[in-house]
Amino acid sequence: MVELVVLGHVSIDTIVFPDGRRIGMPGGAAAAVATSASLAGAKVGLVTKIGEDFPREWLERLSQYVDTRGVQILPGKTIHIWVIYKPDGSVESPVEMGVAKRMGETPIPEDYMKAKLFHIAPIPPEEQLKVVDRLEGKRISIDFNPTYYEDYRRKPDLVRELVSRSYIVFPNEREAKLITGLNDVRKAAEELYSWGARLVVVTRGREGVLVYDGSFREFPALPVEGEIDPTGAGDAFAGGFLAGLVKGKGLDECAKLGLKRAREVLKKKGSWSISV
Repeated sequence: MVELVVLGHVSIDTIVFPDGRRIGMPGGAAAAVATSASLAGAKVGLVTKIGEDFPREWLERLSQYVDTRGVQILPGKTIHIWVIYKPDGSVESPVEMGVAKRMGETPIPEDYMKAKLFHIAPIPPEEQLKVVDRLEGKRISIDFNPTYYEDYRRKPDLVRELVSRSYIVFPNEREAKLITGLNDVRKAAEELYSWGARLVVVTRGREGVLVYDGSFREFPALPVEGEIDPTGAGDAFAGGFLAGLVKGKGLDECAKLGLKRAREVLKKKGSWSISV
């Protein structure tokens, strides 16, 4: 039986590095979380929409690790995400949506509804709310993304409602500060918790992870040698963390499992935790 359901984008990505190098590969936060959680031991169901242009070998490879009965193949193009890393450390993520519009309405297989936890990967906040409404009474986790920063700024009440109805939220440090309007990451975590989230997990890149559930826990990032590709590290962390949670592990063990999964994806190209 599926233990964890992940809903969100599976994409065709173009990664552009600060030196101008670019590579194409499979992407999407939902697939990145799902593959990481699978490798961490969870039984994962994936819910998404892709176009007829999505390479079949990529989908076949994905189906070796996750249940893909929730993947809809539709006429048209798969969402194309550009991840552009700037020399100053900032990231731009322009998106060509293709068939991925109204992702929040994507059908969820009936037997997936018995899962222990539902993770809503980054999609427009209005679409995330559609999923939250459909999953009333279920245990939900929510993630965020730079693509939707302007939405977070313009629609604070909507974001607050999403947080209030989630069991777990996974902002990075910048997102936690942006959403709450607070410049101190600890105060931002406390604020998100006060809105109703029972568990606030803030990823901080090289500084590790901050977990707040009424008290703080801090976990340092694991060292990685050699050249790294940061694409999908936060998603890999979330996948490992959620896998630990559905397996009944304590928060410390969940965080350590997430950090291990993040370290592994840093060593490879792209956001998926599996190779294609």
